[in-house]
Amino acid sequence: MGSLEARYRPAGAAEDTAKRRTQKSKSFKEVEKFDVFVLEKSSGCKFRSLQLLLFAIMSAAFLTLLYTPSVYEHQLQSSSRLVNGWIWDKRSSDPRYVSSASIQWEDVYKSIQNLNGGEQKLKVGLLNFNRTEFGAWTNMLPESDFSVIRLEHANETITWQTLYPEWIDEEEETEIPSCPSLPDPNLPRSTHFDVVAVKLPCTRVAGWSRDVARLHLQLSAAKIAATTARGNAGVHVLFVTDCFPIPNLFSCKNLVKREGNAWLYKPDVKALKEKLRLPVGSCELAVPLNAKARLYTVDRRREAYATILHSASEYVCGAITAAQSIRQAGSTRDLVILVDDTISDHHRKGLESAGWKVRIIERIRNPKAERDAYNEWNYSKFRLWQLTDYDKVIFIDADLLILRNIDFLFAMPEITATGNNATLFNSGVMVIEPSNCTFSLLMEHINEITSYNGGDQGYLNEIFTWWHRIPKHMNFLKHFWEGDEEEVKAKKTRLFGANPPILYVLHYLGRKPWLCFRDYDCNWNVEILREFASDVAHARWWKVHNKMPKKLQSYCLLRSRLKAGLEWERRQAEKANFTDGHWKRNITDPRLKTCFEKFCFWESMLWHWGENKTNSTKNTAAPSPPTTSLSSS
Repeated sequence: MGSLEARYRPAGAAEDTAKRRTQKSKSFKEVEKFDVFVLEKSSGCKFRSLQLLLFAIMSAAFLTLLYTPSVYEHQLQSSSRLVNGWIWDKRSSDPRYVSSASIQWEDVYKSIQNLNGGEQKLKVGLLNFNRTEFGAWTNMLPESDFSVIRLEHANETITWQTLYPEWIDEEEETEIPSCPSLPDPNLPRSTHFDVVAVKLPCTRVAGWSRDVARLHLQLSAAKIAATTARGNAGVHVLFVTDCFPIPNLFSCKNLVKREGNAWLYKPDVKALKEKLRLPVGSCELAVPLNAKARLYTVDRRREAYATILHSASEYVCGAITAAQSIRQAGSTRDLVILVDDTISDHHRKGLESAGWKVRIIERIRNPKAERDAYNEWNYSKFRLWQLTDYDKVIFIDADLLILRNIDFLFAMPEITATGNNATLFNSGVMVIEPSNCTFSLLMEHINEITSYNGGDQGYLNEIFTWWHRIPKHMNFLKHFWEGDEEEVKAKKTRLFGANPPILYVLHYLGRKPWLCFRDYDCNWNVEILREFASDVAHARWWKVHNKMPKKLQSYCLLRSRLKAGLEWERRQAEKANFTDGHWKRNITDPRLKTCFEKFCFWESMLWHWGENKTNSTKNTAAPSPPTTSLSSS
């Protein structure tokens, strides 16, 4: 944050600097009278000390009188600078909106001292400050005009789960989803502010960012800023909070200065207005499924699809096919792939041939993961926010296909995604806005925040709790949930195979198509993977693969060890006598007989395969010698 202060600090001549120092000193002296600050004082003679002691006693007496409720209420009622009442009136008190943050007034002053070219006369809107804090504001900036903004509290029945429900009727088959409304701030017409100051609650315990009152106050601040900005001058928003504000509502790119728990932003008013048009939560679709028109952006040079490969090369074929599917769907946007040094030059050339612009990254370790665990390096996804030569990026996992053009999602803000479960989004397809300071924010908290699933998706859900729901058709999971009725399964199967496509994106869970033979979905042969099995979805992936140039298809060949593993799983399915009968099928996939390794005798691997795979279950039965079940007849 320190570099940001230097970057955004207004420059001025030496005489301007001297003038500001003089004004600051004068203001501090005024505030000092009311014991708001404890400042250094120069030493003087004893007589001077007695004067100060006497002055302190008189000040204390004056404060006692000043803050006597009847006197203070009279002051508030007679002030011409106040509007519409007080959010913290006793009759409307609400513990959800109370902030325990300790205001360091010197930090607040440092944050705003150079606004208006160093002039102290500002128009300030105050939201969620109490009576004593109002007095401190007026004493700190005695020449400024202050307005206390009235805001009715959200109904207590509105919870985070209300705003972010697990399920909504996205296709509007039985109802039209809608969000509850949060009260708008009450502002007179033609109100203009230089600064909107807001005190935000923060409990500093798990889930602090999923707080309705905290969200309400920040959305209200955005609405005030968007409606009271004065032309090109804009408006500043100052948050006093111990926890960072919503990063995709008040972007760190617009953070002018941070002093302690005082965060000063100069937001992009146009961008704020666009975000305020969105539903308050995921209780409505931000992009309706059946919309007749789609929004498109203009500067296509600053937009890209992106994915990431690290730690293993087995997803190279998936990434190549995903790129081809984007092109086959009609998009001409840039394709950017982040890879680490575990991806060989050979595979990088294949990715480039498929259309990806390859960027080399250094992996980021998940500090809470065990060594060599599946999630050890998955925080490398945070590198996406360093793609700052783009304004918008649609991230896609490498295990999906784009069936219909989704370029319209570039018109959506960060974070736009499909729902995953409960209040969480699925990070397999998401719109992000690259920014180095957002990357720094993500890195700053990796030792502090715990991911619910141990991976990057869980972590991102703790940072970006305010997100925008798009239909599941734009990230449709290849998955049959336990308990799905046959009618639901049949509908999903129809969606997988519809031609022309109905789904926009098909996301392959379980064993990936390129890691199976093309003849059928090998998820059928493993008990715990059968919920991901679909021959129709499997065939859809291979249809895209088969349209690729032969040179690209060569990156999807099977290693001998994988061939042996597939045969082992087939034999286990035969022993279990799975009723679907896929294990009976002969394999015609030409990759079965294609060898590109020094050792290609995958059949011999099977002699000891069972021992390696079943020691943990104490099943020592060895497999029988290879049969013709994997023949290419």
